[in-house]
Amino acid sequence: MRARRPRDTFSASGRVLLGVVAVSMLLSGCARVPTDGARTPEAVVVDHYDCLAPNLGGWDPPPDPAGSPEAQRPDAPTPGRVPAGFSPIAAVRCDRTATIEDAEGQWSGVTAVTLTGDLTPLLEALAEPDDGVAPGPCTADMEVIPPLWLVDATGRAILVHYPRNECAKTKPVVHDALAGLAVHGTRTSKRALEVPRGALHSGCAATGMSPIIDGAPQPAPSPEAPAGVVGARPVAPGPIADSVLVEADGMRWCRYAVEPATAAAESAAGLAVPATVPFRSVRFMAGGMLDAATIRAVVDAAITAPVSRSCGDQATTFLVLRPSRGGHELGSTITVELDGCELLQRDGSGARALPPDVLAMLTVQTAV
Repeated sequence: MRARRPRDTFSASGRVLLGVVAVSMLLSGCARVPTDGARTPEAVVVDHYDCLAPNLGGWDPPPDPAGSPEAQRPDAPTPGRVPAGFSPIAAVRCDRTATIEDAEGQWSGVTAVTLTGDLTPLLEALAEPDDGVAPGPCTADMEVIPPLWLVDATGRAILVHYPRNECAKTKPVVHDALAGLAVHGTRTSKRALEVPRGALHSGCAATGMSPIIDGAPQPAPSPEAPAGVVGARPVAPGPIADSVLVEADGMRWCRYAVEPATAAAESAAGLAVPATVPFRSVRFMAGGMLDAATIRAVVDAAITAPVSRSCGDQATTFLVLRPSRGGHELGSTITVELDGCELLQRDGSGARALPPDVLAMLTVQTAV
């Protein structure tokens, strides 16, 4: 990987910066990470800094190799102390930035903020050891700190460790030292594709959970949280009356492919999935609006009586349908399995038989 020289690093940008973020968690007791007061090992010197290293961030899942412009980047080394003989000329803070939208869709972004000035106070602050855990109250907020690199005149870099106090928070002297430096330049980069352009245009969620797992209905993807993976099951909306559903004159469709979620993806998303539940994520494929004839056929199937689910086949492709009238959604969600048991689920109120001709209409009209 080519070393990034100072002249590349220090170019100015008009992007908006986000600084150190502190997220209040409204927790009780002390929020701590155990420390023993031992000195952190020295940082490893690498050819150049990298704010897009897959293991950096902590604020969101690692980039999806299929949707990231930086799919094969190596991990950053473990943060450490400034080694003897390393003479930095600048600090580079990796800030999470606002989402970036382009022709491909909506991306998460990272802004590399280059800080220059007298680095002596910062080096002295970073040289302090972590404090050991001490008895006493601590504030119940969780500190989220951006990765910090130091860069020397040749472009080599180290990822530094923030010294922690007895409450496992960054020592104030470090924040003071960083505040004393000047912003010399910024560079904003795309990190991971969160919402494809097709999902943005169609008003569909980008990811979610399979609607049926081992015969049990699951929450359908919600466009209110297009980039997230559904974890805990929300309360399903109650089914609207048949008399309301039959008045639908519009119906948005969103097509998804079901695929197993890796253990790494589950962990990154913060999902506590019991071993007995085979978690499956879904990937957005396409979306649009159904024609009037197909809307009527779907509604007719949706207002039939529920049937028992005797089939145990797992669907690999399904639709989420949202009926509307006069341009306003009715608050109903219909899911249709395009394979597997080929059933229709209406607002979690049970499965309906899907006539073969309706399945054929939906398959053709939502083909990708």
